[in-house]
Amino acid sequence: MKVLSMLLAGFVLGYATSDIGPVDSLVYSTAVFGSFWAIVNGLTVVAVAACGTAVAAARSSAPTATIVAMAALLVVVFQTVGMVPGMLGHWAAAVGTGVLLGAAAVLSGHHRGAQAALGVSVVGAGLLGYWLDALLQANDGPVFVWDVVGAEDDVAPERAIVMVIAAVGAAVTLFLARRHEVVQPPETPRILLVGLSLPVVASVLSWIAADADTRSVEWLGALVGMTAAALLASFLLPGRNGRLLLVLFAVSATALGTSGFAAGDAVRLCASAALLIVGAGIGYRWPQLYIGLGGLFVVAATSLTENYVEMPMVSQFALPLVAAYVLVSALATSPGSLAISLPALFVMALPVTVVSAGYTPSLSMDESIISRTSEPDHLVLSVAGLVVLAVVTGAAVLLARRSPVVRGNS
Repeated sequence: MKVLSMLLAGFVLGYATSDIGPVDSLVYSTAVFGSFWAIVNGLTVVAVAACGTAVAAARSSAPTATIVAMAALLVVVFQTVGMVPGMLGHWAAAVGTGVLLGAAAVLSGHHRGAQAALGVSVVGAGLLGYWLDALLQANDGPVFVWDVVGAEDDVAPERAIVMVIAAVGAAVTLFLARRHEVVQPPETPRILLVGLSLPVVASVLSWIAADADTRSVEWLGALVGMTAAALLASFLLPGRNGRLLLVLFAVSATALGTSGFAAGDAVRLCASAALLIVGAGIGYRWPQLYIGLGGLFVVAATSLTENYVEMPMVSQFALPLVAAYVLVSALATSPGSLAISLPALFVMALPVTVVSAGYTPSLSMDESIISRTSEPDHLVLSVAGLVVLAVVTGAAVLLARRSPVVRGNS
């Protein structure tokens, strides 16, 4: 029941995260892309709230963490169905998602299966949630009563229905699993230091890279800074707990050249979800962190080759399999480290901008229209991802020499 509750809670978390704009300001709703005020965005608030909740819940009783998680579920559902509209709703979604993540991380304890279920479902739903919405909202789907009556402008009825069903399942299983929860040891002050500072640093670097070309000094410098921040944070975490942060950042780096998971239609979406499950199962049974990192190298190199050699696009299908495998192989970790690492996959992903420009003559519409699109440099993205992978692998080797921190089991 504990694993099932974490699986459903993780789906709610990931699905809610997929609807949070990574560059949408929570200070000014009219802030444009690349605005300074976008530093305070939903994903940053999610990460900060998750860390604070995990540290606070670890110092309280297990029933308290369950109550906090169920209350956060209620907030997320209310926002999804449009009961908390406007800017207040965006804040409610971000804070509620972060609180739920922190409480769920504490409830998962040091149980490797529960942590794996939570982590894989958060990553899967977070990266595939947008495509699930696109399929549910396709014109050939059924007409909901909500569509006829009319709903709030920012509410998608299909997403609301899925979220309500998943949240109810998560709440029921969390309630049933409450008897098996135990009090977790308090987290160290370094958890709070890393968890509060890392999202802010990542947001500043994302703001620097927002309007920059991928070949520019600004964007590459932001990537170097993001890598340095990930390395520093992983070594500040106690023992080997920083490995999960490193491997999730490695997954983000690999996705630079592959454009993420394959999810353009229903078949590819289901295939990616199935590959996530298979990768998680293999990683749980035969965990080998270095094999997983090597698999990310192969995926990144394959993506680089696909752009110059005529071959099937396999990297987007291999990425979910390897990502789930390497994620589960890095477990178990402390609940605080889990609450810090899972949002990092989304917060530490640098924006890649596609710039387009057009010109329409004003004297005669018979003249040709001039347009130009500046695509991101695939070679730069792929090579940058490979370099980051090499650095992260070296850091993982150094972390492996540390003694593991044993803080109890649940």
